[in-house]
Amino acid sequence: MQNMSKLSSVLKPTNGKSQPGQVMVVRPSFSSFQTEPAEEAAVDEVPEPVAEIIPEPIVEVKPEPVAEVKPEPVKVVKPELTLLEKILKVENLQLIIEKRAKLVQTRSELERFQISSNDFNCSMRLNDSDGNVFTTSFTPGVKKVIDFLKSSFDGSISEAEEKINF
Repeated sequence: MQNMSKLSSVLKPTNGKSQPGQVMVVRPSFSSFQTEPAEEAAVDEVPEPVAEIIPEPIVEVKPEPVAEVKPEPVKVVKPELTLLEKILKVENLQLIIEKRAKLVQTRSELERFQISSNDFNCSMRLNDSDGNVFTTSFTPGVKKVIDFLKSSFDGSISEAEEKINF
């Protein structure tokens, strides 16, 4: 029998039935499998064992923890303002402070406004720029409008306070 390489094997194309002269040697190639008729093997002859390839175990590599480097905060140096820039800044702050004062005053007027749950004595009147007028005495609606206005004024007061900085 021919000397077989580790990659070749002996195939019997007769579906398990042994018939003389039909044993084939298969040698794989990169393009396709090529087959050659094998020499007739004796009944007692055993093919050479193919070396068993044992895969190497996969080793998991874990990266070592790297110490975190915390950047130091960078101090931002503000350029010195000129006298004119300082005056403009103070005037701008004065306008913001006046706006905040008006918002706080209007908010406190809404706080003093009292609505009873069954009171039909309160009414609300809305006028638009075209002279249209809307008036209602629906107490739940008036109460919701007042609550909405209070929360809106609170938001505007907070915005004005955030703008006040030096």
